[in-house]
Amino acid sequence: MKRAGVRTPGARPPLALTVPALAAVAFLALPLIGILARTEWTELAGHLTSPGTVQALKLSLLVSFWALGLSLLLGVPLAWLLARVPFPGKAFVRSLVLLPMVLPPTVGGVALLLAFGRRGLLGPWLEGTFGITLPFHTSGAVLAATFVAMPFLIISLEGALGGLRPRYEETAASLGASPVRVFFTVTLPMVAPGVLAGAALTWARALGEFGATITFAGNLPGTTQTLPLQVYLLLQDEPEAATSVSLLLLAIAMGVLIALRGRWTGTPSERGRGAEGPVPDGAAPTAVDIDDSNSNSNSNSNSNSDGEHSDGDTAVDPPGKGAPHAPHAPHLPSDRRWALSADVTGFTTLTLAAEPGTTIAVVGPNGAGKTTLLRALLGLTPRAHAELRLGDEDVTALPPHRRRVAWVPQDGALFPHLTALANTAYGLRAQGVPRAEARREAQGWLDRLGVGHLGHRKPAQLSGGQAQRVALARALAARPRLLVLDEPLAALDQTTRAHVRHTLRAHLAGFGGVCLIVTHDPVEAVSLADRVLVLQDGRALQDAAPAEVTRHPRSPWVARMLGRNAWPGTATADGLALDDGGMLVAAEPPPPGTAALAIVAPEAVSLHRERPAGSPRNVWPGTVREITTSGSRLRVLVTSAEAPDLVAEITPQAAAELGLADGVSVWTSVKATETTVVVL
Repeated sequence: MKRAGVRTPGARPPLALTVPALAAVAFLALPLIGILARTEWTELAGHLTSPGTVQALKLSLLVSFWALGLSLLLGVPLAWLLARVPFPGKAFVRSLVLLPMVLPPTVGGVALLLAFGRRGLLGPWLEGTFGITLPFHTSGAVLAATFVAMPFLIISLEGALGGLRPRYEETAASLGASPVRVFFTVTLPMVAPGVLAGAALTWARALGEFGATITFAGNLPGTTQTLPLQVYLLLQDEPEAATSVSLLLLAIAMGVLIALRGRWTGTPSERGRGAEGPVPDGAAPTAVDIDDSNSNSNSNSNSNSDGEHSDGDTAVDPPGKGAPHAPHAPHLPSDRRWALSADVTGFTTLTLAAEPGTTIAVVGPNGAGKTTLLRALLGLTPRAHAELRLGDEDVTALPPHRRRVAWVPQDGALFPHLTALANTAYGLRAQGVPRAEARREAQGWLDRLGVGHLGHRKPAQLSGGQAQRVALARALAARPRLLVLDEPLAALDQTTRAHVRHTLRAHLAGFGGVCLIVTHDPVEAVSLADRVLVLQDGRALQDAAPAEVTRHPRSPWVARMLGRNAWPGTATADGLALDDGGMLVAAEPPPPGTAALAIVAPEAVSLHRERPAGSPRNVWPGTVREITTSGSRLRVLVTSAEAPDLVAEITPQAAAELGLADGVSVWTSVKATETTVVVL
């Protein structure tokens, strides 16, 4: 694959673009070259170590770091608000943030003077109440630097927050973490590159601030005379010294830009990816795994109280090293039982009730409202509202983190900066469980799901099946009352999916609440669920046992998901007048005029090269459009001008005898007795 940035041999950029581009580079580089060319290198050390320059440098560092601190304190929450919270006037607030970046610095200084000066809007009150005078004081220089530099932090961090998908924060909330805890343990660590880049740019901008400082704070040596102001004064009397100090500021600015180049632009998963790759499902821990785990455990035994950011908290001793590894017995929720009662309104409208221990598969076409239903139960969407009761408690008015509804998104949403053990213990720690107990219980769940030896690994070092089992362990360890799984096996290969499905079925059997699983896989719906809830256009179309849904699906989409031909129509005396055109004769049609769904199994469709004679009542000409493999048999899609598309299932030998291929004309037949009609 061709790498980005590598020019194709022989391809030449047009001169109409190349010449202006080179002129722009020269325009930007020439002033810098001028500084380098005019610097008195022999006098450089003397110029930079002169008392005035040293004093100005110390003051610049003091002012810039204070400005950085204020920017972090005020700018980080504002960036989060702009990125995450919709509110009236957001465009205006964002314009205010950008204003100092386009405003002439001297105008900014005048504005600060009119706001915080002795005759400004707040200046007299600050001086009279607190005795604080900002103009012509070091604090005034800090305020000026913060005013012009903070937008760099806000813009950088808002962009990073905008690129962070909310599902990580929503998953953390579903595990019981409060919004503040989510911010400090999930959001900030995952946007650390944006914070660091913004902080570096903010500090560099504050260090080089001139116009607002001299206008608002003045130019007092040792008080407000920062390095840029020192350059301004030196230009009048000692231009060589001014050049040397300018070179110092240039070097600092270039150092910041070089440090930012590529270092803080990786995604959390890329930064978390270590030398070790994903471990195949079922693989035993290697010697490297064991040694690393023990090393981490020994060297980081005194980690922070939460342990969520340190290897010491997340390292475990895999089996096979030291003392035998006895599985921990996790806290099981089976001693408590929580029935589900929900009345959902909005985009998705339905009433749902289930006894403890019930697993419900939620199926339906895209846009049917499946994910909206789950998010309504979680309290995470304005599109639908759920009056929700779990057991004896009405949790409708509770925020997501207090509902005890654990969510496993399609990709698991494991926190990339935490190890598997820390991920699993996250919900317990958020609920106030002591660190040691949370770790024991989390390790027990990982052991039960067969990934206990991988507790020290980051998500980027896990295979898809391992990550899904860790995500499931994390949800179960959080002691939920309701468990919602959004296509938890969709991203797995067939072999891994079967293994995880077996594991999931085994552990749902002991769950004391209700579990809802969104799926498009009929095997998952039949093998995991006690009930199948069929949604269409935000409404419940069918809610029944898997066997009943399989025998009498009330939705064409569900019938096709189960591998059957399904055609809606209106009953006639002999069968159905199909909505897509054509007639279908059925052995036992409902009363004429009844809306119904005709279902025909693919194996009940016969294919012929000539029009068949005999008993079939339904015979149509058609053309083969697609042949696919389904296990040891072939599925043949046939289109016809006289009937809807249908699928036939035959053996490879039969296909060879018929000479089937794309575009071949065939005849299809279906016996009336092979047609099932379901009243809608």
